[in-house]
Amino acid sequence: MQQIHPLSPLLREATPSLPPSRYIDGNVYADELHNIWKKGWNYVGPLSDIAPGTMRRVDVAGANILLVRAKDGDVRAYHNVCPHRGSELCTADEQPLRGGRILCPYHAWSFNADGTLASTAAASHAPDFDKADHGLRSVGLIDWNGLLFVRPVESSDDFGADNAFGLHDLDNWPMRELVTAGRETHLVECNWKILWENFNECLHCPGVHPSLCDLIPIHRKGLLAYSDAPDWTPDSMEPEHGLRDGARSWTLSGAAATAEFPGLTEDQRNAGQVYCVIWPTLLIVAHVDYISIVSYRPKGPEQTEVTGEVLVAPAALADPNFDLHQIVAFNQQVQNEDEEVCELNQRGLRTSPFKAGVLMPEEYNVKTFHDWIARQMAGADAA
Repeated sequence: MQQIHPLSPLLREATPSLPPSRYIDGNVYADELHNIWKKGWNYVGPLSDIAPGTMRRVDVAGANILLVRAKDGDVRAYHNVCPHRGSELCTADEQPLRGGRILCPYHAWSFNADGTLASTAAASHAPDFDKADHGLRSVGLIDWNGLLFVRPVESSDDFGADNAFGLHDLDNWPMRELVTAGRETHLVECNWKILWENFNECLHCPGVHPSLCDLIPIHRKGLLAYSDAPDWTPDSMEPEHGLRDGARSWTLSGAAATAEFPGLTEDQRNAGQVYCVIWPTLLIVAHVDYISIVSYRPKGPEQTEVTGEVLVAPAALADPNFDLHQIVAFNQQVQNEDEEVCELNQRGLRTSPFKAGVLMPEEYNVKTFHDWIARQMAGADAA
């Protein structure tokens, strides 16, 4: 291999991948679920999807969480359990508040949107009963750019401190104004880490993603970026446009499916896509005309729930020329291709002679991901 420039991100030495047990073993999964997922920030959807005056139940790494949005728009998160005798409070994706309150379906205790106990209904009070001691238990909640994240278990990690890349790269996109145009969820038969490893490299792109490689020329070489080339230097000339000539967005035709966002720089328009990653829960791909969100929720050592969302400006939904199919069909094709090889990877890891693989120089982001997992688990061991 030729001399690599000092500023190149490529790995300089062969690096082992994780052993198969990290993707299969139930005890490993339980440890990661608690120390990475329950102590981490989990994406639970856009704020705009929760109507004022409603509540919804969400499963977050096995934790039963209640999201509540008051009539004034304020949003809170609680453990979805009544402090009376432990009944579940909300049982659906969306339920209305009763007179602005959360009503327990079992014994009719009611709670204000701020979590305080409002009434115990027919129950009388013992002399030492204090309503202030029996409110709902809060869950950490972050509203980032109109996207909601919850943390079921308290930890010292701040949002975005060690797990996010590109948080400010989307500052020119009107994130808070966007609405959901489409959403699809399915169960993928693989460990959650395999999905992230797949996203973090493009060596698979030429053989797996023909349409994506046709749209993004650099991917035809198995590279995520031009700086991944072995002969790259800071003086290397790179094309002005990230997409093929004439293409503007990730759609079947390559054309923008609706009006382009007005606040983007010329470099952002020419890039074709801008990425934002928040481990372990979601990745965002920003385009000139829409935002794509792919989020993960682990469902077992070898199962992960994957949700794809398309967010657009409200005007797009009112535009008779807006063709959502152009966006959804292209993104779903890429996602289906990724899921097929991720499941193939999971099945292969069960082959008994396989002990561990090796990372190629271009898989530097996979190593970064593995190092992040090691830090999360090392912190758990120290605690």
